[in-house]
Amino acid sequence: MKVNVNISKETLGWIMANINFDALSSQIAGRLMSWYSGEKVPTFNQIEEASRATGIPLGYFFLNTPPKEDRTLLEYRTVDSLELEKPSRNLLDTIHDMEQIQEWARNQMVTDGFSELEFVGSMADANEVATFVSQIRRVLDLPRDWFTSFKTPADSFRFLRSKISDAGVIVMMNGIVGNNTHRPLEINEFRAFAIADEYAPLIFINTNDSINGKLFSLLHEFAHILIGKNNFFNDRYSAHGRVNQIETICNAAAAEVLVPSDLFVEKWNEVFSENDTKTTISALAKYFKCGITVIARKALDHGYITSQEYTQISQLAVYLYNEQRKKAKENPGGDYYRNAASRIDQRFFRMLAGSVAEGKTLYSDAFRLTNTNRTTFRELIQQAGGGF
Repeated sequence: MKVNVNISKETLGWIMANINFDALSSQIAGRLMSWYSGEKVPTFNQIEEASRATGIPLGYFFLNTPPKEDRTLLEYRTVDSLELEKPSRNLLDTIHDMEQIQEWARNQMVTDGFSELEFVGSMADANEVATFVSQIRRVLDLPRDWFTSFKTPADSFRFLRSKISDAGVIVMMNGIVGNNTHRPLEINEFRAFAIADEYAPLIFINTNDSINGKLFSLLHEFAHILIGKNNFFNDRYSAHGRVNQIETICNAAAAEVLVPSDLFVEKWNEVFSENDTKTTISALAKYFKCGITVIARKALDHGYITSQEYTQISQLAVYLYNEQRKKAKENPGGDYYRNAASRIDQRFFRMLAGSVAEGKTLYSDAFRLTNTNRTTFRELIQQAGGGF
């Protein structure tokens, strides 16, 4: 028997104002309009379908008044943009998931008697890039030429992620909401975000970005943790001229850790003496294990290229990555458990698994925090070495 459900018109109005109608099927969009007009009354099954299609949590449909969602993180966005006046459900749900992870980790660390992390907020008053870079290298124990130990940007990213995690920052990654492949995280909406906290600071990386983009975002967001300020990194096209002083110093610090200026000048003079500009930038990107955009920015700052050349190179980098993404979509795949493990900060996972083993955290809570089930969670424990 069909059961009809009355939805508050005010709540339904909020739902309709917070979804992307263009992404909905004509059937779902038509139903929402007919419910709002009062022409039809939905069944429970139809509401479930609408919830899945829109990404609006099912429980929201049954509220008498619209929900009040915390969107303060979006106020810290790097570049002001009209798009984020209406953030996607995928983004909002991802932020909510990360806030739950951070809340659990913070409570666990406080309960276990951990001390506050001294580096969080340590650069709040820093206004010199050199001082900032020295602190990053000190906290992460990075030699100036750390990148020479690696063959690819992917190797560099894994190394830095591990270093930042070991320092006490939870580094989570994903390209979809939870495990839902039908809810991708749009790189044009955001690249990464950071949530500062004295006990459990967290960085989230959108894995739909290029490896070079993820590498820069990771260091950029770590710089924000050192400042002690939240950040929502949505600078897709390296709009360095449109950001505030904090973003400028975070950009510069990240670039300097990736490409130390003195080594850059030395290598530029060496390579450029026998090559043109594009070849030189490409060669230096390979040497420093980073993207051509970072090298181009260094070249611009040193007066080696013009602003127009820099813009062209930045746009080329985006185009090449978009083409690479198209090819990747034609050949999807990969190891499920390896992909699941890569999304989760390993230090956080060990702490969570240990808490479950000690009976301090319920399995259901662990599954919720890691977007896993019993089988997947156990497999991830085995991959992490077991023994919790």
